[in-house]
Amino acid sequence: MRARRIVALPEGFAMSEFQFSERGMRKLFKEITAKFEAADENFRRTHTGLPYEVVRADAAQALPAGVELGDADLDKYAAAVASGQPFEFRLR
Repeated sequence: MRARRIVALPEGFAMSEFQFSERGMRKLFKEITAKFEAADENFRRTHTGLPYEVVRADAAQALPAGVELGDADLDKYAAAVASGQPFEFRLR
């Protein structure tokens, strides 16, 4: 099994290099997905059906620690939560 090399350059930091096996990558994505699903479920439990403005004001704090969405994506997420519609998070 060949290891993948991932290069990350977080804002304000020097370049870091990480290596993961395919199995390690699958495990990492599974853990990330579980955190997003739990955060989304928790937020929807208290905000589904509320006015968009209320949901939008709280949406950024609903995400897992260290995760940020741009304004346009936060708007879409808040609209989806307020109306009880699904929203798909995409990792890039």
